[in-house]
Amino acid sequence: MTHPSVSVCFPAYNEEKTVSSVLQNAYEILKNNRLDFEIIVCDDASKDATGAIIDQFSENKPEVQVIHHPVNKGIRDTFEELNQAAQKDYVFLNSTDGQWKTESLIQMLPMTREWDVIIASRIKKPYGFKRLFISWFFNFLPKFFFGVNTFDAGAVKLMKREIIEKYPLISTTPFSEAERLIRAAKAGYRVTEYPVEVEFRKTGKSTAVKWSVLRLTLLDVIKVWLDVNFQKR
Repeated sequence: MTHPSVSVCFPAYNEEKTVSSVLQNAYEILKNNRLDFEIIVCDDASKDATGAIIDQFSENKPEVQVIHHPVNKGIRDTFEELNQAAQKDYVFLNSTDGQWKTESLIQMLPMTREWDVIIASRIKKPYGFKRLFISWFFNFLPKFFFGVNTFDAGAVKLMKREIIEKYPLISTTPFSEAERLIRAAKAGYRVTEYPVEVEFRKTGKSTAVKWSVLRLTLLDVIKVWLDVNFQKR
């Protein structure tokens, strides 16, 4: 079976303990499966040796593109820059903290024959109660306001790149992850999930789970709802 080409994208911020092994593992998997691929890594102004490790990894690898931010832009803007930099048919946006394994991409690629977006939903989320509630809340909002099941919107995704090109985001909070899924589903793209086991986060600290984010998220929900229902895009 011939698989579509894929851009494998990695955001990185202070991940010096894991970034080398994650990137090397991904590169070997992609090579061994003879895929048409590119790897794009964005260092979001890390304060440790992450940037230097990424540069070293990319040496003599024409398939690898490295982006360095002079100042920290945050995960939302870093995700979007990686999405926009991708050039292959599908985009697989992973992480460099070791939670998701690139092996799941190989299992998800055959599903692109029937699906346009495949979400690597977590079978069990390694979170405390606060983070579990916020994760539930973020996935409840699309169902309640838009009638769209985003499954596990904050998870790794394999997405047809044309969706990224067609539907620019207006959300400025983590709701942006759900927004594109909502727009894709409303436009008739086929969205599904592929449940996977994930590891506990080994390094770094998530900044997307503060209670203060919820108020801004609700504002984004309203903006997207108005845009989806009343604006012609």
